[in-house]
Amino acid sequence: MQTEHLPLTPGPINGERRLTLYRFGTPGARPRVYIQGGLHADEAPGIAVGFALRDQLQRLEAEGRLRGEILLVPVANPIGLDQGMIGGSFGRFEVTSGQNFNRAFPDAAALALAIDNAAPEGDPVAALRARMAAALDRLVPLTPLLALQSCLLRLAIEADIVLDMHCDSEAVTHLYCHSEQADRAVGLGRAIGAGAVLHAPLQGGYSFDEACTLPWMRFRDRWPSASLPIGCFAVTLEWRGVLDTDPALAQSDAEAVIAWLADEGALDGPSGAPRAGSVAPTPLAGVEVVNAPAAGLFHAAVAPGECVAAGATLGYLRRLPEGDIVPLSAGVGGVVYAREQSRIVRAGAELFFIAGTRPIREGLLLSA
Repeated sequence: MQTEHLPLTPGPINGERRLTLYRFGTPGARPRVYIQGGLHADEAPGIAVGFALRDQLQRLEAEGRLRGEILLVPVANPIGLDQGMIGGSFGRFEVTSGQNFNRAFPDAAALALAIDNAAPEGDPVAALRARMAAALDRLVPLTPLLALQSCLLRLAIEADIVLDMHCDSEAVTHLYCHSEQADRAVGLGRAIGAGAVLHAPLQGGYSFDEACTLPWMRFRDRWPSASLPIGCFAVTLEWRGVLDTDPALAQSDAEAVIAWLADEGALDGPSGAPRAGSVAPTPLAGVEVVNAPAAGLFHAAVAPGECVAAGATLGYLRRLPEGDIVPLSAGVGGVVYAREQSRIVRAGAELFFIAGTRPIREGLLLSA
């Protein structure tokens, strides 16, 4: 294992922020895998799994079982870790700009084409990866947030596989992916026990996984006759809910990821027993978000992972300050893959997420 400390410039007025990167395997070997946790700095499960992966990969490397190269950043957001407000953490949004840390990443394809828009020669995937990497190397970040985003994307842009590990409020494990990669994501979903695999051709917001996959769509549009593949399999992996930080659970999750990486040819090892049965991918546009119709006390009658029918009772809201009860029901059938953890909620709060099978939404499909 090689440990690198990558400075983020510009940083704070006093001191320096940096990322800690762990490298495993042979530099330049394929497949190249990039894994990060804690991009939303108040989401601990991805960080916990990241450190469990570090320990397991260190052992596997010592045993000579790595085939490819694996880059791991368990703690991907030192800016968010520094933020706090009246005794609480505040790691989803950057307080200076209000921007979600996992939105509006640099467009590596646009940066690369602005420098060189000639058709790639030789191996087009390798050539375009190198072109995007060079463009990101030339980028001069003007803010700490852009410094963080460009550094993370630079680590991932040449990878074959990218796993961006997050968590929800209360949830079962689930994945977000590009629609053209849904079948492959199902394989990962089975390995890790995902309760939902949500796909879209365009999620909206240009999150980290989209920053790794959508450049290839831009290249295909630029050279339609080249039959370019998507050069990176990237997913957002949500490890259950924010309180699911048990070390034994993180260890088990890391083992499931290791087994899947063995199936992907990144290392030598036995395949793991799938945790889930048949995980059918569903469109992100088919997700029903059940919002609070008023401020009140929230009571949930169904747990994450339960299947519900359209019209089923999900719980109720006791409106404040009046105290009258407002029932909450499902508008679509599907798996309730996530719900709100708070029990006092504001009007408009997102209370339940149901993975339906038919598109019912369009535009920006990700929550704030």
